[in-house]
Amino acid sequence: MALSKATNTDVQLNVLDEQLNSIPLSMRVFTLALRSLYAEKSVGSGSETASKVTKLRDDTRQDAMVYVKGVLPLSISLVRSIRDFFEYYEELGIEEWKDCLPDIIEDVKGYKQCCIEVVAMHRLIMIPLKSRQAEAKVLVKELTELSAEYEIKRAELAESAETKYMWAVGLAFIPVVNAIASPLLAAYAQTDLAKSIAKGAQCQIFESAAIVVDKTMIPALSAFIDGLSAIAGFFSVMEQEMQSFQGKGDKANESKKKAHYMMVRKKAISIGNGCLRFYAMIPGVKTDLLCIPNSGTDNSYVDKWLKKQREEIEKKYDATLSGQMKTLLIYLTGRGGRNLMLYAQKNT
Repeated sequence: MALSKATNTDVQLNVLDEQLNSIPLSMRVFTLALRSLYAEKSVGSGSETASKVTKLRDDTRQDAMVYVKGVLPLSISLVRSIRDFFEYYEELGIEEWKDCLPDIIEDVKGYKQCCIEVVAMHRLIMIPLKSRQAEAKVLVKELTELSAEYEIKRAELAESAETKYMWAVGLAFIPVVNAIASPLLAAYAQTDLAKSIAKGAQCQIFESAAIVVDKTMIPALSAFIDGLSAIAGFFSVMEQEMQSFQGKGDKANESKKKAHYMMVRKKAISIGNGCLRFYAMIPGVKTDLLCIPNSGTDNSYVDKWLKKQREEIEKKYDATLSGQMKTLLIYLTGRGGRNLMLYAQKNT
């Protein structure tokens, strides 16, 4: 039994380590994709297709701004929770850690619940964005030349190297944005993908918004949500394992505690570095947001969405709302989210 739990913990630690390496890139590619929708202000030829692209772009921006202004800062709080958790293992000796175990378990319960709610919010914002993706797929079929060019570029890359970040290829169609994305991907050892995007493609920049929404923006956000789900899974496993330590003082249980402590402590530095990589991506994300024109209705739309989420959480947890969940509500305000972004920048 001990071997099974230890193996499960080890698996979760490795998954968390891997996801913390991936989610910063997914987050930045998403905001770069959003920025790329406005890389060119003109509205193309004035054709019916161009009008559809304009509508797709503006509708996508409104839903995406809810995400980047309201929901994304909550992801920063989850990463901060990871750092706080691992600090128990870095800064405390094993005997001190055992003494703090009841408090750590309470913290982990709060972290897990926050993860569940933040992932739920991400999935909620994906609903309208998925409908935009469906619209984009129809437009891509209408833009036959652009679609063919994308498929050629993707096929060329597939021959040279397999990559889990293949969805970033769409950024190759946007000048300036492709120049930003290329070194970013190279830093993640995605050399072939970086070269392909840097080379770019000859196409109508405005019309390429349909490609970006369908092939890059939504897949990047999906990958980011997968990473957050892995964080929630990690805290769930940690809670279950540490709960099993409670109320038992026998020798076998003491051995399990020590094995758990040593295993998590061993990964602490690597996980901490992953958190720093996440924070290091925040300045670029903020730059991307500054490049996106802000409609007069955006802030109202975002505020209404966040207000609804706060009310849902308050109703769901009622009198039990405290600790991490209470803090989560603070982050669901515009000022709380901005403070989190500043926190992340200061901790890079």
